Amino acid sequence: MELKLSEFLETIPYGIVIVDREGLITQVNAAGSQLLGLKREELISRPITSIAPGSDMLQVMRQGMASLRREIQFGEKRFLVDRLPIVVGGEVIGGLSLFQMVPGTEGMERRWSEQERELHQFKELVEQLYDGIVMCDKNGIITMINKSYCDFLGTTIEEAIGRHITEVIENTRMHVVIKTGKAEIDQLMRIGDREIIVSRMPLKEGDETVGALGKVVFSDLRELRSIVERYNIMERQLDFYRQELKRMVGAKYSFAHIMAEHPLMKDAVQMAKRIAQTKSSVLILGESGTGKELFAHAIHEESNRSEGAFVRVNCAAIPKDLMEAELFGYEEGAFTGAKKGGKPGKIELANQGTLFLDEIGDMPLDMQAKLLRVLQEREVERIGATRPISVDIRVIAATHRPLEKLIKEGEFREDLYYRLNVFMISLPPLRVQGQTILTLADGLIKKLNAELYTNVTGISERVKDIFLAHPWPGNLREMNNVLERAVQLAEDGVLEPEHLPPYLLDKQVLRGSDSISLDLEAELAKTEKRVLEAALAQCEGNKVQAAQLLGIHRASLYRKLEKHRIAVNESIHG
Repeated sequence: MELKLSEFLETIPYGIVIVDREGLITQVNAAGSQLLGLKREELISRPITSIAPGSDMLQVMRQGMASLRREIQFGEKRFLVDRLPIVVGGEVIGGLSLFQMVPGTEGMERRWSEQERELHQFKELVEQLYDGIVMCDKNGIITMINKSYCDFLGTTIEEAIGRHITEVIENTRMHVVIKTGKAEIDQLMRIGDREIIVSRMPLKEGDETVGALGKVVFSDLRELRSIVERYNIMERQLDFYRQELKRMVGAKYSFAHIMAEHPLMKDAVQMAKRIAQTKSSVLILGESGTGKELFAHAIHEESNRSEGAFVRVNCAAIPKDLMEAELFGYEEGAFTGAKKGGKPGKIELANQGTLFLDEIGDMPLDMQAKLLRVLQEREVERIGATRPISVDIRVIAATHRPLEKLIKEGEFREDLYYRLNVFMISLPPLRVQGQTILTLADGLIKKLNAELYTNVTGISERVKDIFLAHPWPGNLREMNNVLERAVQLAEDGVLEPEHLPPYLLDKQVLRGSDSISLDLEAELAKTEKRVLEAALAQCEGNKVQAAQLLGIHRASLYRKLEKHRIAVNESIHG
């Protein structure tokens, strides 16, 4: 709760008057108007000199230095007054007068003693807040210094005030700051055998420097270094525990784990990176094995929720009668066999993190309605509970099923579909990725070599043809399984057809020694490669002649040779 200045002033038991830089009264508290015997509206906007003739407030503001414990006469009353300049950004913008009546009666003396005690406590607090403060005028003469600094310097306030700053503080640069008018913040300074950190600021009146204020930020650098070292140790420990927590409940994969070679897959990654920074729900569509869960992990890892939990729920694997307890949790005694103390649900566990609902298309209709309410109300209620629990979750849902068709068939709620489908990412199946299948296979082989301590260097042309011809119904998951088997059978060298599972070989449609697939892009690429190789062979490697023979520009020939990775013996005619 914020406390306004006027409200704060009313809590102070002695008079307060605040003036602007022209000396006009802008604020006065109730105690002040009562002591002066004037109404607040009679005081506001009046010059301070009309209220207290002979007031030195304007001089205080010009010099930027406080005037303390001055006694003034106002009518039949006498007041003890403290006047202080109000400085913002090195500029005096006004002044503050704090006053109390000079004690006369026994009651007033008790009140005065109480106020003196409060003022003493305030000064004690200031003394404890700062390791050292010193102020000097434009000639470098000390006008104010606190006891803490004097104790550090081995002197007293009485001995220091009135002397030049260089005579009291070793290696000081306060006189330099007065001369240049430029502040020096957090500077290292040596006094005796100790290093301290100080800040020096010029005090200005208009464009003129009228003095300087020095403040000790830290009085013993050795202690500071010890504190920094302890802080660094705690930071390392915190980072360790943070990483351990992330390893246990966070995402396992990032975008670095996604092999995106095909343009459609690159577009999906680019989209996922952009939406990761939002709070909105995401719907990931794709066939089984295309990497939907991998994308969900990566989006969480890239988001500002990466320090929170990543909670996965497979909607197709949980029995219908256990789904509600799994998602929402339950209280103790909610049903027969309920765990003592109850159990939080997956939604509750995902608070401040991400809830990944895999195979959302298999979620029962009644649970879809309850999930929709959670997403709308941002709260979850355990089974058997009497009050809901607020949750802050980001939902990522995924499915291989056609949700729009399920909506028409009445198997999926349309309102839940639109709640989840704020952003949609469609992952392409492996069979449409053409030649990039071979690049993906190379990447998986390298990964498996590192994991299984094998040394497979690549795949043969025959295996390439088989891979391009196969429809890969299991997509990347199927390819990973095929290659995991193959690299262990081959151990090192090149993968050959005999290293592959039999079902891949049985499904090939053979014509002579060539295999024919139903992938038009792949078959056109193979045919183009064979034509290029035949033209180069006929021209004995001469690229100019080969381009003329094929009826294409030489630059087009170079691009096609690079595309198909056809190497030509450069010693044969260019």
